Amino acid sequence: MIKIMNIAVLFTVWLLTIFSIHGCGKSSPVVPDTKPDPDPPVVTPTDEFEFKVLVYVDKASVEGHLGGSERIVSSRMAELFRKVTNYWNESSKGKLNKKYRYTFTDMKIYEGSSQSAALRKVIYNDPIDFSKYDVTVFFDGIQDNGETGNGGAAHGGGSDNRSVVTVFTGSGTPKDIFNDNTYRTLTHELGHYRGVTDLYQYIISANDNPVSNQKFDPPICIMNDAASGLWSDYAAACINRAGSSKQIGKDFTDFFGSMYPKNIEINVTVNGVSKRGLDVKIYGSRAGASGRNRDIYPTAFLTGQTGSDGKYMMRDTKNLFIPDKGKFPNIPQDLPYGRWFGFLVEVSSGTTKKYAWLPEYEIQMPFFEGKDTYTANIAF
Repeated sequence: MIKIMNIAVLFTVWLLTIFSIHGCGKSSPVVPDTKPDPDPPVVTPTDEFEFKVLVYVDKASVEGHLGGSERIVSSRMAELFRKVTNYWNESSKGKLNKKYRYTFTDMKIYEGSSQSAALRKVIYNDPIDFSKYDVTVFFDGIQDNGETGNGGAAHGGGSDNRSVVTVFTGSGTPKDIFNDNTYRTLTHELGHYRGVTDLYQYIISANDNPVSNQKFDPPICIMNDAASGLWSDYAAACINRAGSSKQIGKDFTDFFGSMYPKNIEINVTVNGVSKRGLDVKIYGSRAGASGRNRDIYPTAFLTGQTGSDGKYMMRDTKNLFIPDKGKFPNIPQDLPYGRWFGFLVEVSSGTTKKYAWLPEYEIQMPFFEGKDTYTANIAF
């Protein structure tokens, strides 16, 4: 059963100010002001985007460790999203085009298990008033109704292109979302709401790269580590692109997929000269999965040779990152999200091999510059 408690506080203030103008002395006669009327104020677009948050939280946590009453928890919830807002904007470092505000708007308190199919239907599929709410955050602060799992946070979608962020506790100690780092976690998950992928999926350790035995790290970013306090250039570009959209899936056709360039151009030189006929192998990187780390898959996805101009071209890039198994039978059955997260390029010249790492977040950057080709250079 869901107990709905709406939190709404309305303040209306009317302020009437009367200004009086007084003359001063006989020797200072009042003369008409002949200066032209000032220009009307210039109306500019708002410098802030607001997103209204609908919260679901379990009754046991409200009546227990989160505060003891709806009133207290509502007040603390508002403060939590103010912290999210501040952290979000402070992490911009001038990269975001606008300021952002995540406003706690309403709280619905539910009874029973957070894993209840009936509850999830309400949250993910039942009609929602998008004129009131932009994004939903679903909390479960204590496992007390047969819930299982290790807890954690995630971003997902439901009917009508809605976005739902979940923050669940694991077994054992109740989760105190007001006194831990939940505000940072929420900032990361709301980054997904604004169209940014997980950058930690591009971390590859040397042990998980059987091709070149190199390690690869993504840039410092909240989407890599929620505590980093910085939006990377890539994340900021995605957020700026999403702009004020409340439902990205509705307002954009294939938001993420449309950012792949048409081409990837690999330029190879030997002693400064473009070289034809060098062997090229392309290996894909995979996101992590149960029982397996993020890795470079050891079987080459593509093979070929450089042309007379020393170039190796990869075309129709989106369909290489998101491959059709019918066209590419050598892709692994275990390919999380149905896509490669990056490519490792291997070029051989005699007995020497050189490598170039092409993660998605770099491959997609030309999109934001209005270009259709990503270029990588390999020099022997």
